[in-house]
Amino acid sequence: MPAAFPSVLIGSGRPLTLRGAGHSCGGQTVTGDELLVTYAPDTAANQVRDLGDGLIEVPAGMDWYGLERYLNRRGRAFPVLTDYLHMSVGGTLSVGGFGTNSVRYGMQVDHVERIQLIDGMGASRWCSRTDHPELFRFALGGLGTVGLIERAVLRTVPYQRYTHVHRTRHASLTELVEHTERIAQRDDVDIYCASLRGGMLSSTTGWGGISAQRCSNENCSIVPDLPFAEHTGRAAATPSDKVRLWTDYVVPAAQFAPMLAAAEALLHRAPLNRVLTMLYILIVRRPAAATPFAFAPVGTDPVSIGLGLYTSVERDPAAIAATRHMFRDLLERCCELGGHPYLYGVNDLDDSLAERLYGTDLDQLAQLRSSHRLEHVNAHLPLVKATVRTRD
Repeated sequence: MPAAFPSVLIGSGRPLTLRGAGHSCGGQTVTGDELLVTYAPDTAANQVRDLGDGLIEVPAGMDWYGLERYLNRRGRAFPVLTDYLHMSVGGTLSVGGFGTNSVRYGMQVDHVERIQLIDGMGASRWCSRTDHPELFRFALGGLGTVGLIERAVLRTVPYQRYTHVHRTRHASLTELVEHTERIAQRDDVDIYCASLRGGMLSSTTGWGGISAQRCSNENCSIVPDLPFAEHTGRAAATPSDKVRLWTDYVVPAAQFAPMLAAAEALLHRAPLNRVLTMLYILIVRRPAAATPFAFAPVGTDPVSIGLGLYTSVERDPAAIAATRHMFRDLLERCCELGGHPYLYGVNDLDDSLAERLYGTDLDQLAQLRSSHRLEHVNAHLPLVKATVRTRD
């Protein structure tokens, strides 16, 4: 495939849908009669460039598994990894990117130095906090609405092979909330996640490096290469008679208790009591002076907490509609608490809700798409449709 192919295709003006590895769960990468522009991760590894000073330039089509292996062999690591590593770099940068390391390092997009972006005319330009800063702010976490990310320069950290991992069982959601809030107030934790799965409430807290003092009880273990040891198959194929509906909400840390209470109120009611496969919690501590990305799910609060609800629903229109209605109620509550949805997931945005969430950034997105001739790219996305409707 010629290197110029993405630029030529996007510049053709034909309706296009951009896709990373295709693991979105809200229909963002689904196309009907449009052309589908996707990545080829198998051809990406030989295009990595080490720029020195901890900076690495990578093709957006490379997957995180291959990139992290590449970095570890050279004594480096990427600060934040998702729990499923066979997603493309460009794909997760287009939604934000969270992981257990977010408790220390924030989102994946917080560690991007610059990106090479292809616009609707096929023109390619490097964007950063100083060069084309608005494109940079809208592209990262922006679902491909302002162009295709072709390459990215990422900031890495020194590789630490071992992690001390502490696992805790919790007797109730109230106890889990209190534990999570205590961890959110600390600044010395390297990994954190919590979940409700199979009726079991548990949390995982970890610190990098080797220190026997960290492991003083039977619930602690020293794990080598944790991102690979706990690499999950959550993105495995869904059974043919089910549809995967996943969504995440991120609220300021101080609002986590009422957000979880809203979800708990639905745990014993249909349809959630029948379809929920996991409730998942992450803490997100953003770096100082982090870029205020337009559509990423974390706002200006220094510490936020994400709440994910993952369901497997029968392919029945009524069951799907009931689950989406429940998600919409939770999204309304999230907004009331000053939070945002993670646009990777299932989120039904109408005009008023989009306006409440993104305000004047919708107008700015419309201007960027017009000036860079992007009307034919990802035009099916609810976020893009909201920009059209709010301007009418």
